[in-house]
Amino acid sequence: MPLVNWRPPRPDPRLAGAPPEFHGGPGYERDVEYPSVTADLSTNVNPYLPDEAVRRAVAGAPLDAYPDPASSGVRARVAGVWGLDAERILLAPGASELIYRIARCWIRPGDPAVMCGPTFGEYRRAVAIQGGEVHEVRGVAPDFRLPLERFCDRVARLRPPVAFLCTPNNPTGEALSDASVAQLAGRMPAGTLLVIDESYRSFAEGRLAPPHLPHEDRVLHLRSFTKDLGVPGLRLAAAVAAPGILHPLASVAPPWSVSSVAQAALRAALAPRALARLEESLIRIAARRRCLSAALARRGWCPGPSATGFILAAVPNAAATAHALRLRGVRVRHAASFGLPGHIRVAVRRRAEEERFLAALDEIATPDEIATPDEIAAPDGIAAHTTAGGPS
Repeated sequence: MPLVNWRPPRPDPRLAGAPPEFHGGPGYERDVEYPSVTADLSTNVNPYLPDEAVRRAVAGAPLDAYPDPASSGVRARVAGVWGLDAERILLAPGASELIYRIARCWIRPGDPAVMCGPTFGEYRRAVAIQGGEVHEVRGVAPDFRLPLERFCDRVARLRPPVAFLCTPNNPTGEALSDASVAQLAGRMPAGTLLVIDESYRSFAEGRLAPPHLPHEDRVLHLRSFTKDLGVPGLRLAAAVAAPGILHPLASVAPPWSVSSVAQAALRAALAPRALARLEESLIRIAARRRCLSAALARRGWCPGPSATGFILAAVPNAAATAHALRLRGVRVRHAASFGLPGHIRVAVRRRAEEERFLAALDEIATPDEIATPDEIAAPDGIAAHTTAGGPS
């Protein structure tokens, strides 16, 4: 029988003003006639396989029982590696998940949130969905260095509940020292939580280094283990903060949010042999980054400095170049969604993929002659970057 006078419930209208963010990897391209991907330099993960013990742990993880809802055992292992109290660690299925929980816990309609940019777009979207006001303080060309003084001034003026900072920053690769982070934390006013996204810290440090200020109660650190291990399909991250900060983040999570598979993988990855293999891979990534940056410079790109496993480069005809590369089976990250339409971000990959990328780049003699549809730069439903409150 047909339903009469029935209508679905209305979704929260704030969702309409927060379209999905654009990211690298599959699923973010408009449905055009692109060939299969043979080299993907659009996502920032460790390109080297983790230790065999990690893969065995994934294959042998129990699937016939619910996981430990508190991830107690593996949290204790992380705490041991970093020399922390396990009560200062919370595991979650990905750093993006934690970003949305942070906004849900501390952002109310009309609240300001300050962030240092250009940077990862999910901070902005998470705040917008909660009805908060985004204030992004942006660095300037050519290197777009984090404008720390202006960031602190804006925080002091607005006194937001949350301020976001990414180091090493995505997409620029700039990394701050412990001393710089400590100075920032010291300038946070009462009632402001400094959220430091350290998803790429291991790449900059060459090891699974502890957070910058793990005992500083004014700071909440985010860490992405899936990037470190090169297994983003597992979705696993940590928040490191005072127990009083972690409690609300745990309270808004559904039960059993960290799978048995992810917990088993991380437990195995923290064994001494696996940590040694991770360090070896991070050293190789740093060396490959230097070689890749030099190769890009020889081809007319202008790569900026980076402390991590990706490079942001100014590129003539960036949108057309990214499109032309994709037609040749190579995926890179056009940085328009970061508000940098004249830039491309490329990640370090294994040698064979990088060689396919460079060979395809050498084929593109005149990228400005390639017709690039507007939707390639800004796919349907995914808006290019804009900064609420205006650029600063």
